[in-house]
Amino acid sequence: MIESVPRVKVEFYGLARLRAGRTEFWVEATTLGAALAAADAACANLRSVSDNALSPGYLVSLGGTRFTADLNEPLTEGTAILVLGADSGG
Repeated sequence: MIESVPRVKVEFYGLARLRAGRTEFWVEATTLGAALAAADAACANLRSVSDNALSPGYLVSLGGTRFTADLNEPLTEGTAILVLGADSGG
């Protein structure tokens, strides 16, 4: 049986949106790291992954319910990945 790769939406907020130059990006990926790597490849100024870890300037939420920095986090079809700039201030 052939397993399908989940299609997920990466949404950008704050500084991440400015760097990405867009509000969202759809990608097929099995892990958070693969989804972010694809977003980085499509958005040259984003650079959300560095040295196989989430870059310090970002926070990531899965579905808006919990934060994670685990790039090995598995994804399911339709997952929304929220990428936020971890800039200080309000």
